[in-house]
Amino acid sequence: MTTEQLIERACQLEKKIRIAPEQARLDLQPEFAQVLKRIKDTGVSVPAHLRRTEQVLNDEIVESQFDNMPI
Repeated sequence: MTTEQLIERACQLEKKIRIAPEQARLDLQPEFAQVLKRIKDTGVSVPAHLRRTEQVLNDEIVESQFDNMPI
C-alpha cells in the first residue's frame, strides 16, 4: 500500500471508531494501530487527528483494564 492508501485506510477506520460502541472501538484498535505504525514506518508524519484518535483508544484500553479490577 502507498502512504496515501494507508492514510485513507486509517481515516476509514477512524470513522468506524467514532460511531462504534465501546467494545467495537476496542476491537478496531489493533488494526488502527497497525495502519498507523505502517504510516510511521514510511517516514511520513501521521496526521494529528489520527494521533488523537490513537491516544483516545489507548486511554480507553487502559481504563477498560480497571473496569473489572476488584477493590
